[in-house]
Parts: sequence; C-alpha cells; structure tokens
Amino acid sequence: MNGFRVMTSGVILGAIFLSGCNNSAEPDEAQQEKSPVMNENPDSNTGETQNAEVIKKGVGDVIQSIKGLESEISTEADSGKIQEMGKEISSTWDSIEKQVEDQYPDWYERIEKNLYPLIGESGNPDKDLEKMKRLSEATKEDLQLFLEEVK
Repeated sequence: MNGFRVMTSGVILGAIFLSGCNNSAEPDEAQQEKSPVMNENPDSNTGETQNAEVIKKGVGDVIQSIKGLESEISTEADSGKIQEMGKEISSTWDSIEKQVEDQYPDWYERIEKNLYPLIGESGNPDKDLEKMKRLSEATKEDLQLFLEEVK
C-alpha cells in the first residue's frame, strides 16, 4: 500500500511539473497577435493616436457618404437609391459610433441630432428632399467641426 501512495504521489507531482514546463515568461506569437500593444513603444501614445486616426477616417467616410447622398438628392434619384445611400451612411457611422460616444459624448449627441433624422428620412417612402438637404448640410458641418476637435 505504501508503494502505491509513493507511486501515485510521483505521478501527480510529475504531471504538475510537466504541465508547468510549457509556460514561459514570454508570450507566444498567437498571444502577441491578440495584444499588439505589447509590441508598441511604451514611450509613445500610439494607442490613442491610432484610435483618433480610426475616428478621423470613419468621420471622413461618413462625410463622403453624405456627399454621395446629396448628389442623389440633387438629381432626384429614385427612392431606392436614396434609401440605399442612407443605409450606407448608417453602416459607416456604426463602425465608429461607440468610440465617438465613449470619447466625445457631447459631440456624439450633437452629431446624432441631425444624423439620425437624416438616415430616418432616407428610409421614408415619401422623402422630404428639402428636409434631407438641410439635415445633410447640418450633419456635414458638425462632422467637419468634430474633425478639428479629434486629436
């Protein structure tokens, strides 16, 4: 019976020892891919800079989508095309919305005050093109001002 205890203890201790052998102080490549921050220069604020660049690019994309919608409105394109452009604006905004809301809550509210009615009107079967023109101009103006704020 004593031999069985010694052998069982040896097997358990061996398993514990071997399970710890694969752990290392340095992360493997897969871990580094999951957390790219570890590869960055700690003296730089690249995380903040990258986030600001993502927001700037997203806002620029939203502005371009709104300009596309405006040209559809000015040519009085078919209702389906205008609705499609509204969906594109919504999708583009959605890609940065959470970051803007978290980092710039005042701007978020200001932008969405005109943006959501614009998107809503684009999906309306009886579109008010004059209202859409006003909303698109106001939204573009707010987005341009916001771009100046993003650092």
